[in-house]
Order: sequence, then C-alpha cells, then structure tokens
Amino acid sequence: MAPHYANAKLVERGVCWRMVSRDDGYRKGSPTGCPEPVRWTGNAMIGKKRYRLDSCEGHADQLENVRRRV
Repeated sequence: MAPHYANAKLVERGVCWRMVSRDDGYRKGSPTGCPEPVRWTGNAMIGKKRYRLDSCEGHADQLENVRRRV
C-alpha cells in the first residue's frame, strides 16, 4: 500500500479513491492516483456530501459500509 498524499481524494469510479505520493521520476512527491487494484466499495463524507467510492485493499478501512467488489 502506498502512503497517502495529504488529505487528497479522488472521486472517480473504478480507481482507488486515495491520492498517494509519487515515488519516482520527474515529479517525485507530487500527488497521483493509488496504483493498487480496486477490491472494495464504500461511502465517505467529503465536505457536506456523501460519495460512493472505490478502494484498494489498503485504503478500505477509511470508508463506511464497505462491501467487496465483484
């Protein structure tokens, strides 16, 4: 599991919701999407809105009402 980048989130279906730090190349340390495969789906509050987010194995514990994705 890659360490998360600040409190950044990605609200896009089919990719892990957690932004992580790049660890190589030109923009080392800048945010990028988590490269791990999506395994779970759950809910999270972002600001005052509730979103359904997809998650990798390592970031699923930070969501509510988590269910295994098929």
